[in-house]
Amino acid sequence: MPNTSVLKQLSAIAATEWDTDTALRMLAESAMELTDSTTAMIGRMNEELGTLELSIIAGKHAEESEVRQVEITAEEGAGIVAYVAAKGESFVTGNVTKEPQYMNLIRTSKSEIAVPIMDRHGRVRAVLNLESDEENHYSDDHLEIAETIAFLVLTVVTREELLRREEALELIGSALDRATTEEDLIENVLGIAGDVLRFQSCSLFLLDPLTDLFMLRGSAGSLKDRVGGVGYKANEGCTGWVCANGLPLRLENPQEDERWRGLWLDLPKEKVASYLAVPIVYRGKSIGALRVVRRVGENPYRDSQFTEDDERLLSTVAEQTAMGLENVRSVQRAIQIERMAAWGELSAKSSHMIGNRVFALKGDVNELGHLLREEGKDFAELLALQKSLDTNVHRIEEILQEFRDFVMATQLSTVRADLNFVVKEAVEEVFPRRSEIHLVYDLGEIPEVEIDARKIRRAITEIVENGLSFFSTGQLKVSTYIANRELKRRASLPLKREFAAVEVLDQGPGVSAEQKNQIFQPFYSSRVKGMGLGLSIVKGIVEAHGGSVVETGELGNGAKFIILLPLAGK
Repeated sequence: MPNTSVLKQLSAIAATEWDTDTALRMLAESAMELTDSTTAMIGRMNEELGTLELSIIAGKHAEESEVRQVEITAEEGAGIVAYVAAKGESFVTGNVTKEPQYMNLIRTSKSEIAVPIMDRHGRVRAVLNLESDEENHYSDDHLEIAETIAFLVLTVVTREELLRREEALELIGSALDRATTEEDLIENVLGIAGDVLRFQSCSLFLLDPLTDLFMLRGSAGSLKDRVGGVGYKANEGCTGWVCANGLPLRLENPQEDERWRGLWLDLPKEKVASYLAVPIVYRGKSIGALRVVRRVGENPYRDSQFTEDDERLLSTVAEQTAMGLENVRSVQRAIQIERMAAWGELSAKSSHMIGNRVFALKGDVNELGHLLREEGKDFAELLALQKSLDTNVHRIEEILQEFRDFVMATQLSTVRADLNFVVKEAVEEVFPRRSEIHLVYDLGEIPEVEIDARKIRRAITEIVENGLSFFSTGQLKVSTYIANRELKRRASLPLKREFAAVEVLDQGPGVSAEQKNQIFQPFYSSRVKGMGLGLSIVKGIVEAHGGSVVETGELGNGAKFIILLPLAGK
């Protein structure tokens, strides 16, 4: 056995070297040195494939082996590393050529040690392999050294997994904070759970009060096409039982459980090897469940069972989901209250503005009556009166049209369209033909978007007209591009989705920090024209498309409005 100082050095590597590959390589090289081996390898488990990935190979023969992936099996000729991973037991041989399991990875090897690295659940996470060019090279002391270093390898591998899970939970928490709708929230949860936590076939069910069913609201598997169309009754199947009782359920061979029905799965029910579902509890009541399943593997040595750690992790994700739902629903309630207040204000303001115009019309009509009764009619006065009548009718029509635009902003009829074409069409519709303002385009390569082209043109023309009203000379720049991560974060949009950006940058006075929070609110306007609904209509149109609109300019350097729209099928 190595002395105390050497063990301290090895422990320090495992404890302080945070780069996993570096720490594993240092431990492999230490094992090779302490056992006087010529080659050292560490193979790590790939759970999805049921293989060992030989990620670390050290020693003078490291370049000889072209094999980097070993299938876990106890069959002859598959390799001693594969055999140890399958059996979970250490293996020592003084002459590899006499072993039926041996596969010639290193041409000169004669002796070999292979030690399984197993977690607290008894699952093989990796294998440490040492090889020597001498026959009968390894003693019991060498095996003890290898098994000691294997524990340190386990520490490194376990730490990496814990850090990855911690990072995933932070990502989910951050994504849930930014979610503005339940759909965004669910998409974020399933996306991160699938990508980072490596849960296969993750699905989320929530109670629909209208049908009293726990409906499928999201899936990271083949059930995507059934979202919103299928669900469980309370206590129907294992998932319905979890939803109704508010308790987690973890099953090996779930087909043997009396609650099992095999409904609404991402896999054929006979292919499900293990099942895990945890409740989503909202305000003390179970309102749904997060469920994951694993497939029966072709490799009998692949461990597909969920552990207590998996259950705890999924429960934490479910808790975060519940908190996210509460935040979103609280915001939606606040928005509903705000909308009701806006409708009240809209009714009052439009009634007042139309009432003023109607009052003026009545006066003009009365005056018209007097003039028509006079014998010597003054046609100049009649023409002036006709012009006044026409002006007031036109103003009422403008008010009613703005009112209609506000009401209809979120009602869409979408088609796939070329965004750059729609942008140029909209800008050129309102940009003055003779102007001291220079129009500049910078249109990038944008895939198709699924939009209501008429409504998007309305949104763009509103922003362009708004900008042109604040300056008379200079430049108006209109750009399109794919939004980067920071812009999506700033606009509170899902980071995993792709969005096209339409940017309108003017050289007016810009928007102050205080105004940025107000300009998209109904009735806020620094212009005399209209009811102050223009930018709120833009906001309604864009958000109805699943996008967002933000103003990111700097005061004194012009306004910069950016419309973000999801790419079709992204």
